[in-house]
Amino acid sequence: MKYITLTASETLVMKCIWSTARELSLADIFEMVNKQYRKNWKYQTVSTFLAKLVQKRFVCTRREGHRILYQVLITEADYCAEQALEFINFWNKGSVSQFVLSLCKERKLTKQELKELKIILAESES
Repeated sequence: MKYITLTASETLVMKCIWSTARELSLADIFEMVNKQYRKNWKYQTVSTFLAKLVQKRFVCTRREGHRILYQVLITEADYCAEQALEFINFWNKGSVSQFVLSLCKERKLTKQELKELKIILAESES
């Protein structure tokens, strides 16, 4: 599925929402984004980002008494996978191997990462 790309600020808000398994209120998200990402955003700023995320259908709202709770509609894994594929297609002409090689040039892989990659490659061959 093709998702709309998030802005950097929207991504921070979504990272907070994705980091918990429960529905969150504006107050929860406000506190999390300011604490985790050392922001000094006001309630209205976070509320505006949440409204945009509702429009983009990343989250939906549910009323519980006087509170509005935000529920995830698009998982972090799904969004991340799509963004990775778009990146690979744009910067590496669709070549996963070229993408991995460019990563390895910038940072040496750990033994654990190499082990995990070998497992993934072995599974993809079968």
